Amino acid sequence: MAYPYTLLCLFLALVLLPLHSNAASTFQIGIVHRDSLLSPTHNKSATPFDTVKRAIQRSFAREKALASITHANVSINASRHAKRSDLFSTPVRGGGFEFLMKIYLGTQFYPIWAIIDTGSALTWTQCFPCKACYQQNDLLYAPDFSLLYKSALCTDDLCQGAGITSCGADSHCNYLYSYADGSYTAGNLITDQVSFSTTTGIHVSFQKVYLGCGYANAGVFSPEQDGIVGLANSPLSLTNQIGVTVFSYCLPAYGTSVESKITFGPLALSDPGLVTTPLYTYSSYYYPFYFFSITGFRVGDSEITPWYYDYAGGYTIIDSGTTLSFIPWDLHYGIVYALSSSVNYQENYDVEYQTGLYPCYNVPSSDTFTIPQIVVHFDGGDLELSAKNTFLEVEPGVQCFAFAPSYYYFYNIWGNIAQTNFIVQYDIGNGQLKFQPTDCSTFT
Repeated sequence: MAYPYTLLCLFLALVLLPLHSNAASTFQIGIVHRDSLLSPTHNKSATPFDTVKRAIQRSFAREKALASITHANVSINASRHAKRSDLFSTPVRGGGFEFLMKIYLGTQFYPIWAIIDTGSALTWTQCFPCKACYQQNDLLYAPDFSLLYKSALCTDDLCQGAGITSCGADSHCNYLYSYADGSYTAGNLITDQVSFSTTTGIHVSFQKVYLGCGYANAGVFSPEQDGIVGLANSPLSLTNQIGVTVFSYCLPAYGTSVESKITFGPLALSDPGLVTTPLYTYSSYYYPFYFFSITGFRVGDSEITPWYYDYAGGYTIIDSGTTLSFIPWDLHYGIVYALSSSVNYQENYDVEYQTGLYPCYNVPSSDTFTIPQIVVHFDGGDLELSAKNTFLEVEPGVQCFAFAPSYYYFYNIWGNIAQTNFIVQYDIGNGQLKFQPTDCSTFT
């Protein structure tokens, strides 16, 4: 039964392979918000506010989990090196507000929709035959049909970065990759071809990419989600494996059903509004996050600075998947106080209690929601944030501040709401993080 299919895969490989290249030149891939009308994960029965509340809950769970597993005496220095952690863990994106991209696996070019994750190293999908998989709407990937599929060996260097590993039959690399919220994927580490269909219609392929072939996966993964694309700072990440040291994305504002772009390779940024700040990273499989430094905020005419600056107010993880942002509690307190003295909307204490966010304001339907100018101070420049970067409509006519206080000084998070309508560029080679104000709904 499988023989004709194998011949078809061989034919496609021979015909299509000349169209592909292993060179890591600049190319763009379309990305969509998982709740947009263009997304395969769009749930017609869920209201936008259902999605918002689930995303808020998962943001709080993710922040607490990250702090609990990494709370230690951590320092980040100019050389961007750190010691190996004894516990492997990384965040997962299980709820709303994630962004998806399509990649193709194997020589049969099997399509999967996967969540873009800058806080995770392993790229993986569920594989057939699956022993204990979560329900998935799409067919499971069958690597045996790929002409380039191989099992990774325990002696392979990248086997060491795939979570908790063990040697199976024939010295094959088995992995257990756990996430901060208790979710996990377990299976075999394999090598196979990974392909992209670019926005210009050109196919780009990379061979011998290490992937997780999950045979036992559980947690907050949804049926519409085929896996995760790991873009973290790690030798195992997809960006590192394909030789990319610069990548960028442009996330459209929530509620905008448009396709935007992720760019692998250099993208020239020269707008007058461009802000460049140092990008800090660890050279470790076990702590693969990207960090930058926040020195303060300005709300209207009020300057907000950390009370305890020596804690390095500082070391904030930039995360493509977490919805909310978490900033040091003293900065959050200062911003809330400044807002309370300049915003005339009625505060909604019930919604604040329900969501854990504050302040929340009732905005009459006849009004256009307006707030004082909010500017974040980076080490290297100032970035103005719009109301869509800082507030989230959690119920009809109720706007809540989308920043929460963090009491774990080294584990602040810059979430994706704060990143919308900016080209965010990670220049890993030069240690720079760049923000360029852009209407991401029209970004090409």
